[in-house]
Amino acid sequence: MVDLLERIDVLLKQELSNYRTEDYLDPAFQRRLQSTVTICHGPIIPKLEDNSSACSSSGSSSVSGISELWREKICEWSYQVIDHFDFSREVVSVSIHYLDRFLATRPVNKKMFQLAAMTTLFLAIKLYEPSRISMKSMIELSRGYFMVEQMVAMEMAILRALSWKVHPVTAYCFSKHTLFLLPYTSVSMEVRQEILELSRFFTELSVLDYYFVSRRPSSVALAALLESMLQVTGMSEESKNDFLREIQRVDGLDPESIEVDECRQRLKLLYAQGGYGRTEELSTEIRSETISPVCVSYGVNPFATPKSDGRNAVMATCATTSDSLPSVSRAA
Repeated sequence: MVDLLERIDVLLKQELSNYRTEDYLDPAFQRRLQSTVTICHGPIIPKLEDNSSACSSSGSSSVSGISELWREKICEWSYQVIDHFDFSREVVSVSIHYLDRFLATRPVNKKMFQLAAMTTLFLAIKLYEPSRISMKSMIELSRGYFMVEQMVAMEMAILRALSWKVHPVTAYCFSKHTLFLLPYTSVSMEVRQEILELSRFFTELSVLDYYFVSRRPSSVALAALLESMLQVTGMSEESKNDFLREIQRVDGLDPESIEVDECRQRLKLLYAQGGYGRTEELSTEIRSETISPVCVSYGVNPFATPKSDGRNAVMATCATTSDSLPSVSRAA
């Protein structure tokens, strides 16, 4: 238990120091970014041009070329790539964290945003997956939109922007550690596993939603766990109270904080919009392996085939054949 508390303490310190993420799409933040950092002195990526101007004096996210919708689309594309190669979905949480922190350091145009997103995914795979893919394979996903030299330059630019801090604390990582605070005498291993799987699903929902960018991963994790315990059957009130008492022993974890409550309400809303029922209606295998949290963004039934529309073109592309992948140019 002492070792667990020490680990949680380290994670809490880590999320508040080098790995904090900013609400970089906030207009005020964008104005400060435009005034302090400019890419007009020479692009960090050679021969990388876009029809939209990244050097305009306006501070809106539309001028910089990115928005919540673009971020959502690139998250979907990332999950599709990861699922295709059978990598851990936690890699997407890491890659999007890299992307969010990078975008908080400089204004970018749309093409640079796409290259950065593809590069952060490649970097996360390289660091977190034993089975890797080559940079050339990632470039092929762009259907000739980028060159290897551009991706190499972008990778170095991202690492420098992140100060080589590439081991972030994710909400799911927090969930796994925090769940150990639940006494083993309170619930069966089956119920505990079900709670963990549903909390993983909730944390994947949070990756897609820009709302959670500036929220602490520990708050998202607590919200996911508490909501999972509400959804899962076989969890008594006494067990929940035991869990809450153990959490309150940890400095820095407050299940009754305003942020945790706001995160919980947001996750509950996403869960409802996705049309997901209680956990008994979803098998663990389906929820953890085949249902993409992408569905929640569009409020579609998890068992239905995604329909193609203007915002969902990337999913339609992937649905055509299991051997095909959407290009990054279409994903964003």
